[in-house]
Amino acid sequence: MAFAVSLASGAIVALVLWDRFPRGWLLLWWGGVAVTAMGCYWWSRDPGALHREPALRWEHCYLGATALHGALWGAAGVFLFVGQDLALQMFLSLVLVVVATGAAITLAPLRGAPLVFLLPALGSYAAGLLAQGGAAPLATAAALALYVALLTALAEQVHHAWAETRGLRPATPAVSDRARCLPAAGESAGDHQALERLVMERTEQLARSERALREANRRKDEFLAILAHELRNPLGPIRNAVEVMRRPNLPEATLSWARSVIDRQVDHLSRLVNDLLDVSRIVQGKFLLQESLLDPALVIERAVEASRPRIEARQHRLTVTLPEQMPRIRGDLLRLAQVVSNLLDNAAKYTDAGGNIWLTVTVAGDGVAIRVRDNGLGIPPEALPRIFDLFSQADRSPDRTQGGLGIGLSLVRRLVELHGGRVEAHSEGPGRGAEFVVWLPCATRPE
Repeated sequence: MAFAVSLASGAIVALVLWDRFPRGWLLLWWGGVAVTAMGCYWWSRDPGALHREPALRWEHCYLGATALHGALWGAAGVFLFVGQDLALQMFLSLVLVVVATGAAITLAPLRGAPLVFLLPALGSYAAGLLAQGGAAPLATAAALALYVALLTALAEQVHHAWAETRGLRPATPAVSDRARCLPAAGESAGDHQALERLVMERTEQLARSERALREANRRKDEFLAILAHELRNPLGPIRNAVEVMRRPNLPEATLSWARSVIDRQVDHLSRLVNDLLDVSRIVQGKFLLQESLLDPALVIERAVEASRPRIEARQHRLTVTLPEQMPRIRGDLLRLAQVVSNLLDNAAKYTDAGGNIWLTVTVAGDGVAIRVRDNGLGIPPEALPRIFDLFSQADRSPDRTQGGLGIGLSLVRRLVELHGGRVEAHSEGPGRGAEFVVWLPCATRPE
């Protein structure tokens, strides 16, 4: 699928630039992209190539084609786009991000292949932006650098999962070896029963591994599609605002509106990338908390302040209930506010306009319970057990217009667990609303 997206994206780029550059160069560039993409695809269809005698030569050829493919896309960023055209820059950034995401995950089974593609594909464009200078190009170059690091970490996780799953397969001959050895030791009933148990356990283990791999692959494909959708959404408003700003003699009110549109959409993209980076850091064990003694009321205040624009935009009624006295908790103020804000944003997203959201804090035993409840779309019973899984979505809207990357709730659970707490989700079913409960322990010692 990733190679098909690469071909389609290349064709779109050529069409957009058809009247801006010599058509012979565009056709030559797209032909190179098509040939290398199809070559990589046919090479990748031979899963046994790495286990034959000329495996090293196959790997070098595949890596060379991958590097060439990335270099061709990098050339598009350096040579095909006019540096002064902000709309074309944003368009190219989106295309490169979509192609790089699909390529990184597709190439993950071969260690090093994603980086061989990402560096020439995104690095050369980032270098061009740095050379151009200016606030917007520099910010875009920094975002691309962060994205390369994120995709590299994500590809490494996929590679480990693929290698672990593949590592279970050679265990099958061991069953046959023991099956031959056990009867030789004696045809007793105990030997046969032990053999049967061994075969059943191994078969069940392989079946679980296969199911997990299929589910991970399905969720990966779904995540790539959603990521492309989420990255594309801000591009439309940004491009419209840029087109408006190009008109001469604009009043200050119109310019202010265009700037605010661009600012909001860039902020949305920044939050998206930051969430992805946070999850990557937590998975790799590189996430550090800035802990201090906190008043839970301050956490609630920061969270409500961050989420109020989305709540007011959908005309929800937010009711906040706090006890008169609350014990202090130990934690990172920024991250705990992010936890509550994510839950409020989730409630606002899945509640129809004009709905109700309740935020309640209570003292529960030796801890503090923070409850976020809504009267929105609810959660299907079959989705509750995996609602906090990474890249998991309950698909609570029929047309998926309220979708997302499926990382917000996963990030909530991981941050709460880093604070020694726990989070639960409850719902009576579709149309009955949902409630999320975060429990955090009280501080046991002064600062």
